[in-house]
Amino acid sequence: MIAQQRFGSLHPIHTTNFLPAVDRAACNGCGKCVDACPVGALSLVSAQEPRHAKKKRAQLDDRVCLGCGVCVAACDTGGLSLERRPERIITPLDSTHRTVLMAIERGTLQNLIADHQALTSHRAMAAILGVILRLPPLKQALASRQLQSRYLARLLGSDPGMRGQAQECWT
Repeated sequence: MIAQQRFGSLHPIHTTNFLPAVDRAACNGCGKCVDACPVGALSLVSAQEPRHAKKKRAQLDDRVCLGCGVCVAACDTGGLSLERRPERIITPLDSTHRTVLMAIERGTLQNLIADHQALTSHRAMAAILGVILRLPPLKQALASRQLQSRYLARLLGSDPGMRGQAQECWT
């Protein structure tokens, strides 16, 4: 799960049928659940209470949550409980996209591809290239500059036929 949190996953992870629910009255904002969450699905946000301006409360990002229940076990106040998920999903749905964007923004896209032996398969490279081809033009330019790939430059360049063929190939 630490690798999932740090690098994202190119292979989907199945969730459980449950999601943690925050009990606003019982949550004291201690942050134990945030620290315990292995995928960073919980964060502390303002409780928006006028009398207690600095009070925090846990907030869930259900797009990232796996439903493992580690946060519920870490909560001392009973501020979290597991509730049935409306529909079981494969999450994170956009982990490859998120991982590639993070690498581009940090200027480490070339390291993401070259330094991780797990990403050397053609399926992983196809997923990364598919994400790059669907990015806005500015992000594509940053990716192309970081990779310094003539192939990628050609795909992102002026030949729309080549780009369309590549997108069909990689998606």
